Amino acid sequence: MEELISNFAVFDGFSDLSLLKNHENLMQNIEHNILQHYHSQKKHFLFSSNTQLQEDIESTLHRLAIGTRKHYSIYKDVSQARGREIYKILYDTDIITKEYTREKLLLKHLGPLKKEFRGYKREDKIRFSKEYYRFWYTFIYPHYSDLEKNEYNQTLSEIAENLGYFISSYFEELSNTLLADIYKDEIKESGGYWDKNVEIDLLVKLKDGTQITGECKWTNHKISKNILNKLKKVTQKAQIRADFYALFSKNGFSKELEKREDNKCFYMTYMLLKGSYHDR
Repeated sequence: MEELISNFAVFDGFSDLSLLKNHENLMQNIEHNILQHYHSQKKHFLFSSNTQLQEDIESTLHRLAIGTRKHYSIYKDVSQARGREIYKILYDTDIITKEYTREKLLLKHLGPLKKEFRGYKREDKIRFSKEYYRFWYTFIYPHYSDLEKNEYNQTLSEIAENLGYFISSYFEELSNTLLADIYKDEIKESGGYWDKNVEIDLLVKLKDGTQITGECKWTNHKISKNILNKLKKVTQKAQIRADFYALFSKNGFSKELEKREDNKCFYMTYMLLKGSYHDR
């Protein structure tokens, strides 16, 4: 199951599924299905015949792939007019979608805003509609010059070094989906939470008012109690009331954490891999 999740995190949205060949491991799948077919794959990422506009679009997608995905980050290197033009093209071609912020408005009528909040704007985030698009602009785009010459070594090295971190973002989405499946019609809203000071992997609100914050770890290490304590602190800093804390782990939990008697936590050990969870 771990292998399936990892492959889907890369190949979701792959343009030629009928040509997709399954090899021994994920890195070989990437090399033989993507890198060796770079010249045929790149045609799926042509957005404009205007060379400058195409370059602006691709550099924007690269920033979104490796950055915070905040809405206004698109205007870092382009004018607002060009930014709006780029967004329209990417929305129309279904390359990106929007993830709306759930940060509360700063209410000016309650009094003067603190200095650090003056001029501050809440920001939505931009999400790639398919994981393959995010993979392309994370790992393939920076190595165009090598891949044009059919040179793969540097690209493969960078992918191998950073692939776990890349998959972790997708693991958050799967964890959110699993919570939605567990609570089904009880969910009012779910997804990530971010504001000026903090980021939380998951914030789930149920119709009965129950709130759950969660942390997801796609690593080869077991989750320790430090991760739970960090989640509690971040939740408090965001001034969010949490009735339960959910921990999602690729590789389980420390013995110390599993022995904790805490009726406000549920640990989801291998939830996605074994299809089970236990409630504490």
